[in-house]
Amino acid sequence: MLLLLSTSARADDWWGSDKGLHLGVSVGLGAAGYSVGALLSEGRVDRVAAGVLGAMTAGVLKELADGLGLGQPSLKDLTWDLIGSTAGALLGWVIDRFVVTPLLESFAPRFAG
Repeated sequence: MLLLLSTSARADDWWGSDKGLHLGVSVGLGAAGYSVGALLSEGRVDRVAAGVLGAMTAGVLKELADGLGLGQPSLKDLTWDLIGSTAGALLGWVIDRFVVTPLLESFAPRFAG
């Protein structure tokens, strides 16, 4: 697999056409993972971790599939996945902290965390 990564790395540009897709999908998965984490934990750190880990799991599985012949594996793709996963989970945290929590506090104070 390392040979595959080094061989394909020459043709793998940091700003290649697929990098935006890796970033965008990872942002969405990171935010969705934060939301799932919110159902499972009251701690915001746990929720962020759920978002990042969930999205990165998808990215790693995709690169493993590429390594098995379904595409070209790329560490640069994983880097963009990590950036997107983190951004998405943090976006979830921002929405939770500055939108959802204030709304809950104003409409239903007993349910606000």
